[in-house]
Amino acid sequence: MKSALIHTYYLFPVCLMLMFSANLMASDGSLHKLSAGKFVEKSCKNVKLQVLGAGGPEINDGLASASFLLWVNNKARVMIDAGGGSSLNFEKSAADFNDLDAILFTHFHVDHSAALPVYIKAGYFSGRSRNLMVFGPPAGGDYPSAEDFIAALFSDKESSAYPYLSDNYRQQDSTDFLIKVRSVNSNGNIWQYSLSEDISIAAIDVNHGPVPALAWRVNYRGCSISFSGDMNGNSGHLQKLADKTDLLVANNAIPQAAGRVAKKLHMTPKVIGEIAAEAQVKKLLLSHFMLRTLNTKSESMAYIKQTYLGEVILSNDLMVVSF
Repeated sequence: MKSALIHTYYLFPVCLMLMFSANLMASDGSLHKLSAGKFVEKSCKNVKLQVLGAGGPEINDGLASASFLLWVNNKARVMIDAGGGSSLNFEKSAADFNDLDAILFTHFHVDHSAALPVYIKAGYFSGRSRNLMVFGPPAGGDYPSAEDFIAALFSDKESSAYPYLSDNYRQQDSTDFLIKVRSVNSNGNIWQYSLSEDISIAAIDVNHGPVPALAWRVNYRGCSISFSGDMNGNSGHLQKLADKTDLLVANNAIPQAAGRVAKKLHMTPKVIGEIAAEAQVKKLLLSHFMLRTLNTKSESMAYIKQTYLGEVILSNDLMVVSF
């Protein structure tokens, strides 16, 4: 197969090759990166997802708040959300903060972001010198943009929460690593960014009521993991982003019988199943459990299985999902 692809490549005029984008959508929906004239074959064997926090905002559920860690070749490369309690599980996972390329925020509710200052302070003691990329949603309503969120925490203004950590914020010569922050305005389109030669990220806006929110997809050599974040499913955007993804992490924050207000913020189990089926995801991982869903897992699974026939996994803190 590889030799055939290489042979075809040399038969193509260079001008035609320039028409291809850096990321190619394969027939199975995975993004295959084209680099230096080589097609990269899909490989998930060195990719793992670890759950740092399978819970939500409650403090009586026995779970850390929402956070996930993407491992590639035994290195923790990308963190998705940084909820309270996740830093302790980061330590238990034996991850190295120096290996992190980026932190991706789905939104800035406290149960998805409260531990960020813990990681930034810990980074000082890790000896990290390279910059840390932080991505998040734009401003909207009562919620700040990713840039304003970071500034409110770490700028050198007296009004910031942690001005003593401003060395990681100021854009000047420093022996410390800097936080490089960027808001993602997708406007219903899939936004893409290359973190490194082997890892790219993609995002799209989703509907979490009045809260600006993003769903994320992380791609490594054709292998992909997608994250719904908190959302109600009304926009139809997640299906586009998570199309044929290897794993979809879906937040199961409410039961099927939830009230009208809760359904404006979160997906019901039935909606989760419909989205997973429409996107043809290979595996589904349920997370962001709350007391109202911890005790209704069997019922939720039944609703999901009405439409989605693939494997469904129930997350727990420190669980590792392999491919």
